[in-house]
Amino acid sequence: MKLNVFAFLFSLLMLFGLSLADSLRTKKPKAPGLDLLYSANITGGESVVIAGGPRGTRIISPILGGSFAGPRLKGTILPLGGDWALLDANNGTTLTPDVLQTSQTDDGEVIQVWETGRSQSQNEAYVTLNYETGSQKYYWINSVVAIGILNVAGNSLSVDVWQLTAP
Repeated sequence: MKLNVFAFLFSLLMLFGLSLADSLRTKKPKAPGLDLLYSANITGGESVVIAGGPRGTRIISPILGGSFAGPRLKGTILPLGGDWALLDANNGTTLTPDVLQTSQTDDGEVIQVWETGRSQSQNEAYVTLNYETGSQKYYWINSVVAIGILNVAGNSLSVDVWQLTAP
């Protein structure tokens, strides 16, 4: 009797599992939306290169300043940060930006920004951005999930940043 109950319960679980798997196969996920958060222009200083490291070549570039503007915030990028980019040791074709910058909105609030990502070409990288501020007006940015496209031209770079939104 116990074996028959076990077999019955096992059969029910299998049917439920197959039904669930079938519904997951036929249901396609919805893509998130993107809202422009801001566009930024940044001026960098002279780079320092540390070649031959165990993880690759480190390229350290100070941030001298810049500006950003978008629908919900605008301001300046302060000369308090830099990029500690890493050029991979394997084949030297993948650059990983590692940016820490300090921004100040036009109304005087300070926002810390971290960026990292992967190069897509010699002059372009896809990045993710994280934010930290204690400002009540801009506190919402602490929970933003943001992605950006970073373009480099000499010692200047631009980045267009979008906020991911629910589908």
